[in-house]
Parts: sequence; structure tokens; C-alpha cells
Amino acid sequence: MQKTKIIWFTLAGMLVGYILIHPFAMLASVLGPRLPLPLDFSFWGHHLRVSFAPEMLAMGAAFAFMGGVAGLGLGLWYAQKERWIVERLESQRRQVALETLQELMVTLAHHIRNANVVVGGFSKRLLKSPMDPDLERQLTLIQQASLEIESVIASLEGLSQIDRTQYIGAWETKMIDLSQELKARLEAAGTKGKHHEP
Repeated sequence: MQKTKIIWFTLAGMLVGYILIHPFAMLASVLGPRLPLPLDFSFWGHHLRVSFAPEMLAMGAAFAFMGGVAGLGLGLWYAQKERWIVERLESQRRQVALETLQELMVTLAHHIRNANVVVGGFSKRLLKSPMDPDLERQLTLIQQASLEIESVIASLEGLSQIDRTQYIGAWETKMIDLSQELKARLEAAGTKGKHHEP
């Protein structure tokens, strides 16, 4: 699409150079030796016909070439301007989406974190008491899941860039990719288990 526009700008420049600038330059060149009357149409018509005579083809081609170069430059500038506009609109769209997402995450984090504190707190307290090994293993999994939930919330709250990945089991549904961020937070929290994949 951009290449087509640049080609059209170039062709338009060549056309303007040959049809407008070339004859205008020819007429301007004879104004010095002879100053015609404003209504002397025979004079203007004669020199206009001479501008497009076969012997003037080389000069016309030179003006067409200069017009084409000017059109090419204008086309490149216009294409670059369009790219800047598209990039700016895309950046604004992503910024609005990110701000909306962050506001949503703050709201969800408030409610989810409150419930998660209860779950994680009780499981941590129970792990300090002697118990059956199977129950201890289950409480340990609950504790690790609680830490994972907290890490997900913290990752979403600090989200500065939206990366998407394919959701498992869905052809078109996308999800925000937090795998690297979540892994780093879980390692920092000292968890040894792997986080659950969706």
C-alpha cells in the first residue's frame, strides 16, 4: 500500500514537471527578449506548442525527471508521516488498555488478596503444629498455591507491558503472558514447586 502511494506521487511529480513546469519555463525564458502583450494569444500559443515539440523532448524529460524526484521525496515523506500516525495511535491504544487493566487489577487484587491472606495465614499456622504427613503435604501445597496467587497479583499490579500467549484449550482466546515474571517472583519467594499452568 505504501509503495503504491509512493509510485503515484512519483508519477504525479513527473506529470507536473512535464506538463506544467516545462512549458512555464519555456514561456518564462522568452519574456526577457520580447515582452508580449497580455492578450497576445498567438504568441503564447506558439511557444506553448513549441514546448511539446519533438525537438524539446529532451528538455521535457529533464523537467519530468526533476518533478519525479520531487514527487518521490514527497511520497516518502507522506508515507513516513502515515507510519508515525499509525504508531502513535497504536501506542495510545495500548496505553489506554494498560491503564484500564491496571485499574482492574487493583480492584481485583484488593478482594483476592484479602481472601488469600486468610488461606495462606491459616495454612502456615497449621504447618507449625505436628500432624499426619499426608495432611502436612496437602497444607504445603495450599501454602505454595497461596504464594503463587500473591505472586500473580503482584505481577499484574506491576504490569508495564502487555504480552499475550495462546490459552491452552482455546483456538482464539488470548491470555496475558506472566510466565517469566511469575517464575522470578516464585523463586524470590523461595518456593520449590512449579506454578500451575492454566
